[in-house]
Formats: sequence, C-alpha cells, structure tokens
Amino acid sequence: MELVSRQRIMEYTAAYKGKRFPDGRPRVADDIVERMQKVTTEEAWGTLHGHGYRMQYEGNWLILHPEKNLTGRAVTARFVPTRPDLNNVMVKEGKTHKRIGGQNSWVIDTLVKGDVLVIELFGKIVDGTFIGDNLGTSIASKTGGTGLVCDGGIRDTERVRKLPINVFCRGIDPTGIANVTITEINGPVRIGQVTVMPGDVVLGTSSGLVFVPAHLAKDVVEQSESTRLRDYWGKMCLRNATYTPGEIDRAWTGAMTAEFEAWKKTVDMDSLDF
Repeated sequence: MELVSRQRIMEYTAAYKGKRFPDGRPRVADDIVERMQKVTTEEAWGTLHGHGYRMQYEGNWLILHPEKNLTGRAVTARFVPTRPDLNNVMVKEGKTHKRIGGQNSWVIDTLVKGDVLVIELFGKIVDGTFIGDNLGTSIASKTGGTGLVCDGGIRDTERVRKLPINVFCRGIDPTGIANVTITEINGPVRIGQVTVMPGDVVLGTSSGLVFVPAHLAKDVVEQSESTRLRDYWGKMCLRNATYTPGEIDRAWTGAMTAEFEAWKKTVDMDSLDF
C-alpha cells in the first residue's frame, strides 16, 4: 500500500502555508495543538462556520474517556468492504513496500508523536474492530498518548481503556477485523458528514469531534481565547457589580470595550481559571 504522494498531499492542503512533515502533511505548531485542548466544540464550530466550513462537526460517538479532550494532527486512512480483486492489489503493494501484519497495522506504523489516527471504516462494528489492546498500545507509544478516531469499532475494551489514549468509535464488539481492505493512507476521508484531510487538527470533546483545517487552526485557537477572556472579564464585572447583567449580556459600549482591552494587557491567560 503506497502512501499518497507528498505532492498530492500538498495540493490537497495548499491553503496551509506553514511547516510540513516529510510526507507533506501540514505540521501545525505544537503550541497551537496544545492550546486547542481548551477550545470548546462550540467555539471551534463557530469560527469554522464563519470561514464557510459548515460540515466539520460529527457527534454521536462512543468515547472511552469523555472527561479527556483529544487533540492532535490527523493521519487518515480509508477502508472499504473487501472485494477480492482489489484486495489482491493491496496485498501485492503491501509486499512490495515491505509492510507486515494486518492492513490495519500498516497505517499505525506511520504514526509519529502528536498524531491522531482517523479511520474511515463505513460505520462497521461487527468484524470492524480496528484495534484491540496490542495495536492500541502501539498507537499510545508512537503518538505520545493522543488517540484514535474510528468510524467503526474496537475490541479488548477493558484493556484499551487502561491505555494512555482516548478513543472515539462507533461501537464495541469481540470480533476481530475482517472483510475490509485498505485503499489509501493520508488521503481525504469521510467521517460521518465530515471530510477530513491529513494534517487537520482533531478536537475531540465530550460533545463530539471537530476537524479543524490546518490553515484555520491558529484562528480557531485565538478566537477561542478571546471569547474566554471576554467571558472571564464579564463575569468578574458581574461579581464585582461593576456592570449589570443587561450591560454585560449585549453589545458592549465603547467605554466597556476600552476597559476590557486595558485589563487584557495586564493578565496572563495561563494564570486564569477558565
């Protein structure tokens, strides 16, 4: 199974102008990925919607750790129902490129620190369990503890739950993966209603998943931080009775905005309890 070419990945993600991995995937800065941890689903959705990206959210997941947000750069792979002639082609390519193990392990072998594996598996759960605890352990080791998004199932759930990763999947089943064929690594994939591109920043919360295009990740983070600061200042003013709820919960006056902007310059975001 050959990877999508670097040139093709760069064409897919041409709107992104920053650093890239050797395979061509956008390499959104670590700082932006880390700050994405505090972004809410609604904040990310709102910013993307404002840029015309209206189909970047997908909900209704089984989440192994809903209390833990999942962020990282997407590595994508697509699987389809097995068809013998196509599968023979993929098996031959796998041998040519010296890939070993099951086809689900081929994409795991490509992961690096900070990646989130995003798998299109057409919602298959029975015979659609992309990982158990062995492959889950490999994901945890290679990514540094991010996780997996699988539009399919997983198995060995009790043991996977103990690993330092989060998993968003469609269901759980004791069967192993069967009757599916990998067709592409790091091409566009469909996850529910969302098209996910390699290098997208994945934001998984208890509310669901937002897939943030790499070229918009910085804007999403900064818009979120601005919203949080405004909310923090507004609530502080309400506690101090500086302004009334009616004044805070509407468009601010010029004087209020100026007061907020002056306050913002004096605070360190990391010191605030959001």
